[in-house]
Amino acid sequence: MSRIVALMTSEPFLVRCELHRVRAEVSLDQPDQAVGVGAYEDHTALLRRYGPGAPRVDLWEAPESDAVVLMAQSLPVGQSMDDNMQPFRFRQWLFAHAGHVERPDGVRQALMESVPDYLQRAVRGGTVSEMMFATFLKNLRNIGRMEDPGLEAPIAAQVLAQTARAVDQAASEVAGPGKAQLAFVATNGRMLVAAARGQTHLYYRPLEGEGTCDRCGLKAGGKDSEPLVRDHRRRRSIVVSTHPAKPQAWMPLPDGGAIAIDKKVALHVLAPTDIR
Repeated sequence: MSRIVALMTSEPFLVRCELHRVRAEVSLDQPDQAVGVGAYEDHTALLRRYGPGAPRVDLWEAPESDAVVLMAQSLPVGQSMDDNMQPFRFRQWLFAHAGHVERPDGVRQALMESVPDYLQRAVRGGTVSEMMFATFLKNLRNIGRMEDPGLEAPIAAQVLAQTARAVDQAASEVAGPGKAQLAFVATNGRMLVAAARGQTHLYYRPLEGEGTCDRCGLKAGGKDSEPLVRDHRRRRSIVVSTHPAKPQAWMPLPDGGAIAIDKKVALHVLAPTDIR
């Protein structure tokens, strides 16, 4: 079962503190699964990968990045981790898919037929999830926004939800209706967007700033005159997860809906009726 944790923060130099804060609240690091981590450094998307059983002492130690995506999954025998491990990367975009579709090879072929040649050539692995990513990029390109640094987060979220709808339609034609279970997360480093469709659940939770931090050794009662305390109190983040430890403490994305988190960590919620 694949698992996603993604986070967007207002204070990238405190991103490790934020990941430390949520680590115990999500279920991610399964020893029998591979894990991929995507983040940004100097505006460049970076990937790290850990095979099953590999040491992971630095798994939660992301670079100073506004956005981080962590993905745990079991790869089929014979599939290369370098080519098939999520999150996937294309230029500035990172993408992860959790869930399941029936007859994935047929769905992958159906999606490939609608993707332009240059995106087909960029697909390195053999998974249907990577072809879902290519479909998302195609849809962004169709509106001329794939490499637009000014792309608004709500528009990206709408495109991601439209992609989920298109994948669901392709899966219905190949395997029958109701066969797609989709949880998508994507980021270009300036925003984080997520969409859900089918029975795969996706949850989100805002994290407000506080003056305590186990990682930094900050205890209750610190004063705002201390720069590190002040920085921790003004931080704001939003975390997204497929497997929170206590789902009742998180907010679920509705089936067919999406969320957008912009550079200022403002949250935009798109109901299924908002997806055109």
